[in-house]
Amino acid sequence: MTTPTEGRTRSAVNLQSVWLQDTALALAAVIPELFYFGTIIAPWAGWQQRLWMALLALAEVLALVVRRRRPVATFAAVWLIAVGSDLLSFADAIDYTPCFGLLIALYTVAAQCRRSVALTALVLGLVPMALAICETVGSYHGPLFTPVLVSNIAFYVPVALVVWGFARWSRAARAAAERRRQEVEQARQRITQERVRIARELHDIVANSVAVMVMRAETARVTAFEDPARAEAFRHIEDIGRSTTAELRHMLRLLRTSETPAEEGYTHGLGDLEQLLADVRRAGVGISLETRGRPLRIDDSVGQTAYRLVQEAATNITKHAGPGTHAVVRITWDEALLIEVVDDGAGRPPDGQRELSTGHGLLGLRERVALFGGLLSAAPYGPGFRVAAALPVSTPHPAEAPPLEDTTPA
Repeated sequence: MTTPTEGRTRSAVNLQSVWLQDTALALAAVIPELFYFGTIIAPWAGWQQRLWMALLALAEVLALVVRRRRPVATFAAVWLIAVGSDLLSFADAIDYTPCFGLLIALYTVAAQCRRSVALTALVLGLVPMALAICETVGSYHGPLFTPVLVSNIAFYVPVALVVWGFARWSRAARAAAERRRQEVEQARQRITQERVRIARELHDIVANSVAVMVMRAETARVTAFEDPARAEAFRHIEDIGRSTTAELRHMLRLLRTSETPAEEGYTHGLGDLEQLLADVRRAGVGISLETRGRPLRIDDSVGQTAYRLVQEAATNITKHAGPGTHAVVRITWDEALLIEVVDDGAGRPPDGQRELSTGHGLLGLRERVALFGGLLSAAPYGPGFRVAAALPVSTPHPAEAPPLEDTTPA
């Protein structure tokens, strides 16, 4: 967060940098102008003429220094200097018809001001240029008059139009960039608001309900002391509810922090599958774990996706196939991490299974797997169902990924 003192210091540094840039540009334009459009070093120029040209050039520099903060005032001052110099040149008081400074002032007005002001500046800018053309061609007669007139017009008019047009294009480009920046910022704000809304809905709809379930399970467990099996079941429900609440709390925190990656902080991986399958077995599903091949090194995000895949498949078996179902989880380490969850569909589907499903589980799995360029298939398999996926792996690294032991239900 920037403090007020730091903000003032930064503004002062930026202002000083702008001032130095504009001063350098003014000197770079006006000094050559004195020699190209004036006769300050001509042997026939008197000291008074040189003094007047130097003073006019100095006034032009001082006006151009503030061109960004006062574009219209700067153009007016430079325009008056240019017109005055041209009129003095007509009167043979000096020989100085400045142009470069006028072009810089014209560019600034066209780049910073609205179209009507920019067009007015363009028309007015042609006035001193026309005076300069008249002053130049006035000393030519006969066959040289027309070529000199055409060459002067061909110089002043295109240059003025190009400078004005480029300034207007630059203004349009900056406006388009600012619109894009605002659109991106608005989109970011909308995303943040949507994440907060989702977090609020998750809390209101899910978190409160899970909390009530945990409290009811805890109360039932305490009052069911005469039935140890029932007390154990309620304890299991309570444990799962508390674990779910902890994960939900973490997800809500991530959703409310837009700068935090959605997967940051999760530690579930292939090493947690045994605990996951133990919970499924308590629900009456006989499920085993088989591993083949030598474990390879995988990214944490890939391990998280593998865990979620097995979790979703096992949950679907519990919800749709029901107790009495037999299933197997196969982990195969090859050129890719192959995961397969197959059930025999021989269980007793619970009542109200439709109400237990949100309909978004497999869709979320497809999105997770697609992020890594993996493949996912989910389809009936005989009387049961099969979910299979292939995820990318890294180089072999057995020390970091110890092999999983095959387990079967007790």
